[in-house]
Amino acid sequence: MTDYADGHAHHSERSSTLTGSGSQRYCRCGARLAADNPANLCAACQRATRDRLIAPPVLPASFWTTDQLRDAFAAQHMGRMCRAYRRHPYHVPVYGQAGVTQALVGQWLGISQAQVNRIEKGAAPKNLDTLAHWARVLRVPPDLLWFDLPGRRRAKAAGMNTLFEFEPDTSNAGPAQLTLASDHWTSTHSRNLAKLLREGAELPLAADTVLTADIVSRLVHEWLVVDPPQLVEVSAGRRIGAGLVAKVERRVAQLRRMDDFVAGGDLHELVERELHSTTGLLRDAAYREPVGRRLLVAIGELCQLAGWVTGDAGSYALAAHYYSVGVHAAHAAGDAPLAANLISTLAYQVSNVGNPREAVLLAQTADLGAQQQATPTTRALLKERVAWANARAGDRRQAERALAAVEAHYEHRDPADDPEWVYWLNEAEISVMAGRCYVELGAPGRAVPLLSGALAHYDERMTRERALYTSWLAEAQIMLGNVDEAVGTATTALELTAQITSARADARLRLLRHRLKPYHTVPAVADFEAQVQELG
Repeated sequence: MTDYADGHAHHSERSSTLTGSGSQRYCRCGARLAADNPANLCAACQRATRDRLIAPPVLPASFWTTDQLRDAFAAQHMGRMCRAYRRHPYHVPVYGQAGVTQALVGQWLGISQAQVNRIEKGAAPKNLDTLAHWARVLRVPPDLLWFDLPGRRRAKAAGMNTLFEFEPDTSNAGPAQLTLASDHWTSTHSRNLAKLLREGAELPLAADTVLTADIVSRLVHEWLVVDPPQLVEVSAGRRIGAGLVAKVERRVAQLRRMDDFVAGGDLHELVERELHSTTGLLRDAAYREPVGRRLLVAIGELCQLAGWVTGDAGSYALAAHYYSVGVHAAHAAGDAPLAANLISTLAYQVSNVGNPREAVLLAQTADLGAQQQATPTTRALLKERVAWANARAGDRRQAERALAAVEAHYEHRDPADDPEWVYWLNEAEISVMAGRCYVELGAPGRAVPLLSGALAHYDERMTRERALYTSWLAEAQIMLGNVDEAVGTATTALELTAQITSARADARLRLLRHRLKPYHTVPAVADFEAQVQELG
């Protein structure tokens, strides 16, 4: 194995000299560098630099109001829109006076700089798949587009380009409300829940539209302070009993275990069909109060699973909508741990594609709201999401504090008391999460033994998880300068990713390619990139 860490050591010595300190090193932002961080940037700056190179930024609504962008949209020319996007003054503080380069846009889109140049200067692209792909990647507000995204109706509301946004359809019976029931749950509430899910299916299939932060904050606050409603017996419709609900619960468990082996791109439609079918039972059938509560729990669990698999398929908007609707169902069922799981899973998504500080608040709220009812294993899971959000936010102290709490709660677990949906949390998953947090925090030396130890005993059938976790190990190895070893690990991640349809795994592979670019003259790196091109 060739070790390329000497270059890091040389730069570190130079950094110490420039700061005037013989032993302490500082990031360019002024933050003190941790002793186990071999790089010249703090974890927050490393993450910010990496994130803006692997994905476009989330932009304010005002970004899209320039005359140049308006003219490009009026001309229905995606290439001109891209040119105006790249040269927007908003990008100057981050990307420099030239704005975003064609090469970087090409990296985001998965095409070459030459292809971006041809599309910008040539005739207006007409292929709908190409147009939709560019619109989704660049986070173009759907209401500005001159075409409908395949299978989805364009949003009516303007400015849908923030992390959270949802504008319900106001036709027919009026808008469904994202407000928790506080007195009695009646058939009207069941119809509204079904309407929310139906409207969610009409959201643009994109990564930039979910719920406004204000709506999410209100929803989570209501969950903390509003008591669960009483369920009113439903007498109209076909009578169903405990036997049918038990079958629904078994199907939910089966679907959840399918997610262990089938990626979101292949599973999300099946989960969504089951969710809408179960919601139809709640809305149309007749049942007693205990059966109604079990149906609501099943719907809440299906919403969590639907959010997870649609997010894995790259549709973060729809995923967050499912999580929010699931909170309504879980609250109505009086299942605080399930509602907390939904909120903390949303926090996990926000950590990855939005503002980590918002994610910290969501994750901590979920943990707080369920602490009286959650089992130790469930508390461990909720603390994992707190740790991850803090790691993404660059707060090492709070991340390590949460990781320690994960271990402490897990030691007191009793599987007999646990909800079925927490079955997958085990010691290997806990080690993986800790390793991933340390990669985010710029401490790869702490991450490598945790990740490699967990992967050594991981179920080979769980392809997506192995692809993801192997990519984190490869990133840690790159950070340490162990390039030959990292390329071998990255190649394994590439081969696994090629077998699945997972937006998460695809994004991780793009990150590894970016991380390896500085070593492009190394033969092993060149061979890896050639293999990527061959498989792509």
